[in-house]
Amino acid sequence: MSQDVEITKQKTPSLSKKWRVKRQGSILSDSQSTFEDSRITLLLFEQYRIVEMTRFCVIFGTQIIAILEYECSFSDQFAKELEKETLTLLYIIFLMTAAAILLTLISYQVLLTYKKKAMVITPQAGLFDSNLVQGLAIEMLLILPTPTPFTQMIRVDFNQRYTGELRFYYLNEILTYILTFRVILLINITLKFSSFYSSQIGRLCRLYSTDFDTHLVFKLCMKDLPGYTLMGLFITGMLLFGYSMEIAERALQRNEVQHSVYSVMTSMWVTLTTIATVGYGEFYPTTDLGRISMAICVFWGVSYTSLFTAMLDSMFERMNCEEMVWALLEKTSATNVMKYLSQDLIVRIQKMKIKKLQNNNIHLIQDSINALKQMKRQYRNIDGEDSMSKAKRKFKDINFMFQEYYLLLKEFKRLQLINTINYHYVCESHPSCSQKINSHHLQTCDQQSKDEPIYQDSEQEESDLLVMEFHV
Repeated sequence: MSQDVEITKQKTPSLSKKWRVKRQGSILSDSQSTFEDSRITLLLFEQYRIVEMTRFCVIFGTQIIAILEYECSFSDQFAKELEKETLTLLYIIFLMTAAAILLTLISYQVLLTYKKKAMVITPQAGLFDSNLVQGLAIEMLLILPTPTPFTQMIRVDFNQRYTGELRFYYLNEILTYILTFRVILLINITLKFSSFYSSQIGRLCRLYSTDFDTHLVFKLCMKDLPGYTLMGLFITGMLLFGYSMEIAERALQRNEVQHSVYSVMTSMWVTLTTIATVGYGEFYPTTDLGRISMAICVFWGVSYTSLFTAMLDSMFERMNCEEMVWALLEKTSATNVMKYLSQDLIVRIQKMKIKKLQNNNIHLIQDSINALKQMKRQYRNIDGEDSMSKAKRKFKDINFMFQEYYLLLKEFKRLQLINTINYHYVCESHPSCSQKINSHHLQTCDQQSKDEPIYQDSEQEESDLLVMEFHV
């Protein structure tokens, strides 16, 4: 017993060492591998989505506070009663914009690490060496313009179109106008929260060499949820271009002393008619910023209308089963018409026999026969299958036919081999029978069997039949 205890004591350290060796590797280790580790990519992908969610909240909060600050500053620009509150909001906007820039850099760094672990780019590549630098530059251009407390009282003068009156913008108003276009960035981030944007779908895209980005997610949303996607795009366009036009045109409602009330519904109506590509023309922007906003809205409206038309076309497109039902209804209708024409033809023939009329009834009978022939041709032309499904069915039938012939030839070859073996066995066991068979074979050697060429070429036909397959 003591020896057994000593042996177990000696074995336990080795087991613990092996366990320690196994636990040295983790999913966060930097060990080089030629294959993608799904655990690492899944962890990095979820980390990227958390950063994107935080960035979405910061940018959305900045949008709300910037709109609140603009409304307060415009309504209080002459009374100066909310000056401290407005300044506080400007500092909050400035700090939240700095946080959004920092989160954007962190997000792209995490995405770069994810692409490295997913073997999309080389491990030695940096952020500026990859194709991510273009998206980073565009997002920075959308995030950087922001109203600040340092540009609060800077004015930009301009002359009103058609009247020549002197008007002005505050620089923070122009920056707030540019800031409203961060909604496009929010749409891009929102697509990353859909069910189609996941690590598993990313691996499938890499398997088939497909770009895994928000463009692919948008196409999948349009295919799976077209109604909700278009509704979101419409509401976003109305809010974005309606409010940006309000900021641009409000400057015309004030002078050095006072300002008048601007109707927001006017901007919404102009935006609605522009998105719908109608453009009645009773209201239109007169400032440069308003025209820029409506010019972008034109492209938004054309794209939205195209997507809406494509959705309607896909909704009313008939499926294959619907085509079959429609063809059956057409055949039923054609059959009823042929029955009616046949009855009419029989009645006219009987009338001609009874009344013995020739001229007029002969022409009528000939017209009925022609109409009946035309309906027969129309009945034969009705087919519920589309051309591709019909071709697949025909080719499948041909393949089955070739396979049956191929199996028959194989069976003939097997029977021929069995007969040959039996013949040699009989010749070896009974020499007298073999002499009779040989003499009989010499007498009929000039007469060739009809199936002999087929058996000789069976090996070549075997390979040819395997090749003769139709793939659609």
